[in-house]
Amino acid sequence: MIDFHKTVIGLADLHSHIVPYVDDGTSDYEEARGLIAEQYSQGVRTIVTTAHFRNGMFDTPISKVKRHFDELQEWLQTTEMSDIKLYLSREYHCDKRLSILLDGYVSGQEEIVYEDISYIPGEEILPFGQKKCILLEFSSDRMQDSEFEIFIQKASQAGLTPIIAHAERCPAVQDRPTIVYKLRDQGALVQVNCESLIARAGTRAGDTAKALVDNKLADVVSSDCHDLKRRPPNIKKCYAFLRKKYGVTTADRLLRDNANSLIYGE
Repeated sequence: MIDFHKTVIGLADLHSHIVPYVDDGTSDYEEARGLIAEQYSQGVRTIVTTAHFRNGMFDTPISKVKRHFDELQEWLQTTEMSDIKLYLSREYHCDKRLSILLDGYVSGQEEIVYEDISYIPGEEILPFGQKKCILLEFSSDRMQDSEFEIFIQKASQAGLTPIIAHAERCPAVQDRPTIVYKLRDQGALVQVNCESLIARAGTRAGDTAKALVDNKLADVVSSDCHDLKRRPPNIKKCYAFLRKKYGVTTADRLLRDNANSLIYGE
């Protein structure tokens, strides 16, 4: 009998809110360190921290995000978990500010001004990995068919690899999962949350997430973890679910191999 509870080492998490004091993720360094330790115990060895970037809601300056990220990096090197690789990026909400920033990034502008605030596109747009990936977040409340195409195109023109964050939560995908074929043809990859896959049947996000995996339309599965209680990592539990339902090849592909290829070019 296969032991599905055995820890698999080398898993990767491309969507997390671990950096403290920057969004609705961890509230302080103690919680952030505990979340990293929990990820490590579940076999995760690569983590991309993706602090929210959403106009009017998550406006933390990039300098502050980097400062707190660097603090975590320095602490990590003093622990027995120093073999874990930590990367910094953001989860970019697809709004007008991001549109202007991507345009500035493409054209090489040194500065853009939006709502009387100055931004440096080359510093605000933080791709991760060899494939220069960025997470694009779309609304969970309204249809955004045209926005999908617009932002995928803008990111691609910038030489970036767009990844649609928790695609199963997008109303357009929930209503028509086959829309993902079009999004992938346009150059986007699809990320699904662990919590959606292990959710009980009958939830729209859960059923959509399973449909995406069933039809081989999911490229990576990530935790989107925010803390240890309300929104924990659940990487190990999700790996066990995927391995039992779809087989070890699919579990490895979605929680390790594809992510490592995007980051390390393997």
